[in-house]
Amino acid sequence: MPEKELTLVDRCILVTLMVKAAPLPQTYFTKVAGIGLKADHRRRLESHGLIEVTEKPITLALTDKGWDRATEELGAEPPKGAGTAGGTLYVALDFLRRLIDHSGTRADDLFRMQINRDEVVAPPPVASSASPAADAVTLIRQAYHELAAKPGDYVMLADLRDALSDLPRPEFDAALVTLNRERGVHLVPESNQKVLKPQERAAAVTIGNQDKHLVAISS
Repeated sequence: MPEKELTLVDRCILVTLMVKAAPLPQTYFTKVAGIGLKADHRRRLESHGLIEVTEKPITLALTDKGWDRATEELGAEPPKGAGTAGGTLYVALDFLRRLIDHSGTRADDLFRMQINRDEVVAPPPVASSASPAADAVTLIRQAYHELAAKPGDYVMLADLRDALSDLPRPEFDAALVTLNRERGVHLVPESNQKVLKPQERAAAVTIGNQDKHLVAISS
């Protein structure tokens, strides 16, 4: 594929999806990563078979071909007009390429690697109410996996709250804040605020002065 067919923004979208190694909503690019993702970018990448796009919310995921194309950016020359931030990005990508070459690890294996928290040696939990947040995190994870068709799919917080109606809201929200710090967990706002139902708005959790309506857990 000629390089001129992909813009710098297109490349950044592919690299972001590769590094996160999970489907991402459009709001992640625009509100978290600061990438000006527009419909033209989605259509171009989708037409080349590099991404799959789903609706409600608009979510992007790399195809196998997309993984291969994103991997090509490791060690690639910065495109014209990349600027200071873009140049720095490609310095970091070149380092990753050398790290991958040295270790013999495939790029997709590296970015999909997850730390299994269960393997960390820790004292057994105390059977008391001293750690309600930890219990709530476990309950939310269990409820999520029952509601999601597969790991990494987005689930409305309203549906999670309905599934855990006995869990007090303060504990629920505190657990969501804890989960938001973990790898493989994404709390995002609904990209189209107009489609939100009143109960979905009410179920949002506020993190960083932003209401989050959906959660995806890939691990």
